[in-house]
Amino acid sequence: METNLGPMKKSAAICAVLVLLSACAGPTVNLATPDPIKVDIAMRLDVYQHAKESAKPPADKSAPDPAAARRNRSADIQTFKNSRIVGEGRDALLSIRVETPGDYGDYIRSAVRAENADRMALLKAEAERQKSALPDIQAKQAEINRNLAFKGEWIEVEKSPGNFQWEQKDE
Repeated sequence: METNLGPMKKSAAICAVLVLLSACAGPTVNLATPDPIKVDIAMRLDVYQHAKESAKPPADKSAPDPAAARRNRSADIQTFKNSRIVGEGRDALLSIRVETPGDYGDYIRSAVRAENADRMALLKAEAERQKSALPDIQAKQAEINRNLAFKGEWIEVEKSPGNFQWEQKDE
């Protein structure tokens, strides 16, 4: 069944729909506040100026515990090794392979001196504990240091009895 709505009925239907839609408007929400919103913020700004790497203070020579002092400087020592500036010697001490000029070179020399002093203190204590000769303890520790070295680091290896040479670790 077909219904033919006249133009008048169509207009009335459209008006009815518009009236219904306009009645759907929700309640008015007032977003204004009678007083301004107050926010209490406590802020702290800390400004730090980091010194250049070359301006680092020398390693602490007065540390009572050599093992703790070694841990404190281990990141710097590893950086020197990674940079191929220092290497592990046959006596279980570090050797400077590349002399670096300026303040950074002074820092490297100071850190290596402090590291070697702490290593020697620990080696002497171990020799006393084991009631063994210091050179024997140094040789054992040098072997451990060579084995722990990363690929590319300088190590001093024995090529023949009593004949040592510097080479970069290849494993």
